[in-house]
Amino acid sequence: MVSRDEHLKRQRVLAQFGDFVLDNDDLQKVLDRACELVADALGADLAKILEIEHGAETALVRAGVGWRPGVVGEQRVDLNERSSEAYAIKKTEPVITNDLAHETRFHFPDFLLEHGVIALVNVPILLPGRKPYGVLQVDARQAREFDQDDIEFLKAYAMVLGPVVDRLKTVAELRRSDERLRLFVESARDYVVVLSDAEDRITDWLAGSNEILGWTAAEVVGHTTRRIFTEEDRQAGVPEQELAAARDRGAAGNVRWHVRKDGSRVFLDGQTIALRDNGGELLGYLKIAQDVTDRRRHEERQAVLIAELQHRVRNVLAMVRSIVRRTVAGGLTAEQISEQLEGRIDALARTQALLTRSVGAGVDLEGLVREELLAQASEEGVGVSGPPVQLAPKAAEVLTLAVHELATNSIKYGALGQPGARLSVEWKTERRGQVDWLRLQWRESGVRVAEAAPRRQGFGTELITRRVPYELDGVGRIELNPGGVECTIELPLIRGESILDTDVPD
Repeated sequence: MVSRDEHLKRQRVLAQFGDFVLDNDDLQKVLDRACELVADALGADLAKILEIEHGAETALVRAGVGWRPGVVGEQRVDLNERSSEAYAIKKTEPVITNDLAHETRFHFPDFLLEHGVIALVNVPILLPGRKPYGVLQVDARQAREFDQDDIEFLKAYAMVLGPVVDRLKTVAELRRSDERLRLFVESARDYVVVLSDAEDRITDWLAGSNEILGWTAAEVVGHTTRRIFTEEDRQAGVPEQELAAARDRGAAGNVRWHVRKDGSRVFLDGQTIALRDNGGELLGYLKIAQDVTDRRRHEERQAVLIAELQHRVRNVLAMVRSIVRRTVAGGLTAEQISEQLEGRIDALARTQALLTRSVGAGVDLEGLVREELLAQASEEGVGVSGPPVQLAPKAAEVLTLAVHELATNSIKYGALGQPGARLSVEWKTERRGQVDWLRLQWRESGVRVAEAAPRRQGFGTELITRRVPYELDGVGRIELNPGGVECTIELPLIRGESILDTDVPD
């Protein structure tokens, strides 16, 4: 029977524990303090709290007071059929053992005996719903008789401790969830995460929403998510349709272009999800989407490239067909036809190789001229000069064939085939209105024209005088002067990526 003073002391302990719990939400600190206070209340120098390890049939010494290092947080107790702790948990009843040496019902862990424990009393700690959490145990190293008053106090103490443990475990889990959410929000910088209420008014602007869309949370909270849709989608009612689909099906796809604060566009791939409580009432919406603008532009680029490739193949074949027909129609021998076809198609192939080095590659004019000349003869007696010029694909196609025809003709009848004669290929650029123009001049000198064989108007002349104007919106002139051939080609320089467009009638 406890004295009045001891009873008051125990009441103060309960009050102290209650005050401590109000000021702390760290479960480990609360359990440690609980052990300190209960040991003091019962006049013992050892106390501990055992937490059940579910699935392992053991209990961990989660907290304690008076124990040597290596016990709290490390020692485990087997919850077998001869364990007093297992008995207390299973029966949800306290256990008193006033003399461990003569106790026959239970087997006690070695660390208790090593600490000189003679007597003990324990009670189960039950969470709300009578779910067992573990055991609160007081251990004495002096002979003593734990009695019913001790049990009643410990039961009251455990009844207070159980709900506290449950609350703090919930708090700890919420903290872990909050931390996981925080880590997600901090790491998901390429995601837009937006929470809105049942009226679609934005309440939370999370993850990379600011970086991706440009608005700060202060600028969008209270507004609807219509703000991030494009003007054409707003006019078409897409935001409302998306919300309606989310309400009907739980979620709706959100894969489309959106608008940033600065008016530029970003392609988002995600979903709009309807958020409902357990009763099915609509609470709001979650819009989560990844910024896949680069992927989308790549896909669009790929589509353009495929279309360009298809167009290029068709038109290269058209060009080859035109070359073949024009060459065959010239009244040449089979050997001459073969020779001319091979040269012209090789020239076309060289240009294609230059154009397909990389996406959107242009062709360097000087490289084109030198490569065509070297394909026909050496550069001895040849002068090539002009500023750096990048040709768009269509211009490169036509100029390659033009230079090839001029060089072929020059080998047979002109400067490249006569010792002492010279060839000058020069070009310059000039501004005409809003467009830069290229002026290229092929000028031969020292050619003995009288010795030249008679020549007709062939493929090269037609290419320069007819196709340069038709295909390049330029001007092509070719003349035979006393010193040799002089050719001038003028055309506007088209910047950027253009595709071959040689849909010319045969």
